[in-house]
Amino acid sequence: GVHVLAYAKALEIATGVDVTKMFPIPKLDNKAFETTRKWEAMGEHRRLYTFSDKDYQGIAQIWKGTHPTDGGKLEAFAGLPGYGGPVPELPDLPEEFAPGISAEDLMQIAERLKRHAGL
Repeated sequence: GVHVLAYAKALEIATGVDVTKMFPIPKLDNKAFETTRKWEAMGEHRRLYTFSDKDYQGIAQIWKGTHPTDGGKLEAFAGLPGYGGPVPELPDLPEEFAPGISAEDLMQIAERLKRHAGL
């Protein structure tokens, strides 16, 4: 839910459209999931972490205001949450989110789109 809301807020800043009011998506309420209730009770759905001390510092320009489902204050934090274990260094997974599309394929698609758009 945090990431869906962050994306919706970024779209609102970019376009001026409050996509949280569009039906049926994005559905921001995680209460339907039993495993999220504990985290929502602690207010974690209103906190966005950069997971880096130097990257994504501009996220606070997007992650601000109040949460649309409970009205609580949105907070952005640099670094990791104060709980959990160390973050492991994992090997690169180039097809993690786009199975079957290589980096080269993606670059070719981007070039075709740029040519089509006249850029």
